[in-house]
Order: sequence, then C-alpha cells, then structure tokens
Amino acid sequence: MSEFAKMTTYKKEEFLEKEILKYLQKLRQPATRIQIAEYLVKNTDSIPNDSLKYVTSKKTGREYIPFMNRLSFAITSLKKAELIDHPKRGTTVLTKLGQDINSDNEEYIHELVMKGGLNYEIGCTSLKINSSKFQ
Repeated sequence: MSEFAKMTTYKKEEFLEKEILKYLQKLRQPATRIQIAEYLVKNTDSIPNDSLKYVTSKKTGREYIPFMNRLSFAITSLKKAELIDHPKRGTTVLTKLGQDINSDNEEYIHELVMKGGLNYEIGCTSLKINSSKFQ
C-alpha cells in the first residue's frame, strides 16, 4: 500500500495542496484540473499510478474517481487561501501570493487555508495574517 493511500483524508488534501503549488510554480502557466491530476499521479512517488481509475460507489452504484474528489477539495482550499485563481472555467493559475509562497511551508499554507487568505473578515472586522512569521 502506498504512502498516500495510508494518509487520512485531511492529510491527503494537505499533501495535494503542497504538490499542486509546486507543480503550478514549476509550470508557470495555466493548467486544467486533469493536467494537474495526470502530472501528480505520474510524477509524485507517494501517489499510486492507479489513482485515476474509477471505482463503484457501494451506496449509489455510480462510478467515480476518489483521487479527483481529494484533488478538487485541495484546489478549492487553495482558491480559498487566495493562492490560486480560476480566470476562466476549467483553468487554474497561481496568484501573485501563490507564485511567491514557499510551497514547503505547510504551516503557513494551512493557516492561509483556514483563515481564507491574507485578508479575511470575521463579522465586521477585517484582519490580516502576519505573514512575516512564516517566511
């Protein structure tokens, strides 16, 4: 069993967030969700090569790809953290923050995901994360 398969759902998403950022930083151009998925499966040792295979849901009988669910949640989290954007349907690009961030700084990425980016609101109060402590 692969290292990725042993991870909890949340750990898989955190792992994918980091790997997505690394890929987009390396690519330096827009990518589709499918391009991201195929690259990660082919080029990340921790992710099994058969991750893009369909499985059948025991509840509904429908086919789906579990890896794509995790990938979609990771992409949504990166969007919420303002690290990526979708300039048009099906296209993912890095924001300025996403280009500049150290993709190995998991603590900072996690804080951005949990807070909703550098600028976020709680009630009527606008707050700013102190990014200097994570550099």
